[in-house]
Amino acid sequence: MRSGGWLTRVGILVCAALLLGALPAQAKGKKGKAKAKSAAATAPAKPAKTEPAKTEPAKVEPAQGEPAKPAVAAAVTAQQVADGIQKFYDAQPGFHAAFTQVVTKKGLATGLKREGMAWLKRGDAAKNQQGKMRWDYPTEEIFYFCNGETLWSYERRERLAVKVPVKNSQVYQATQYLVGQGNLSKDFQLELVTSPLADTYALRLTPKSSTAMRSLTLMVDKATFAVKASQLVDPIGDTTDLVWRDVKYVGADDKVFEWQPPAGVTIKELGRAGQ
Repeated sequence: MRSGGWLTRVGILVCAALLLGALPAQAKGKKGKAKAKSAAATAPAKPAKTEPAKTEPAKVEPAQGEPAKPAVAAAVTAQQVADGIQKFYDAQPGFHAAFTQVVTKKGLATGLKREGMAWLKRGDAAKNQQGKMRWDYPTEEIFYFCNGETLWSYERRERLAVKVPVKNSQVYQATQYLVGQGNLSKDFQLELVTSPLADTYALRLTPKSSTAMRSLTLMVDKATFAVKASQLVDPIGDTTDLVWRDVKYVGADDKVFEWQPPAGVTIKELGRAGQ
């Protein structure tokens, strides 16, 4: 285990279910429309505003659970790509970007497209500090906050908040390499596969022990090893494709990742003993 590295150990990867992969399954509460004034009063505080680019991101077609084909003649090895990813993110204090996410259910030709913003902050193994995340889906008014120990999902329109330990969070497991958790070589079987994006390597990660996902494929820049896109395949074959854009490698104040449910919100806790 490397002290201070971004990839120090696998804790849980639920995006990011949020994405890079998929977000945690949302608990279903009673449907109801929140009043406009009430919704405005319970809106999470927003970090410094960064507008997503309006240009169309590179397309990554959902594979509907089918694994990518192994690359025939790779210029580098899977281990070298994994090492390159770790080295790149070891040097970054944090990660802020817009993203496009497409979730495709097995057997369905068309996926659910969503867009949002993400803030991630790496942890520090030497200080026993966990990585932190925040995912905002402004159109749906859905928000995810992770302080390294607990992941909250908040559906403002439904006035529903769900509390999940990060070790049970699929989104955290899928993106933990960005925030200083996990070790790609130790926790996954590594395989280079054919990438759908130009000038990228595609590294497929198959968990050695975790059951939160079937695989996670990272499309990384050949020059820098920065992740451009990813595809997560869950245990039943549903896929979550995610493309990053407008990426800024900066840190964020810890307050960005802290959140408490407003008064009157229904709270559900998942992952506790007996559940």
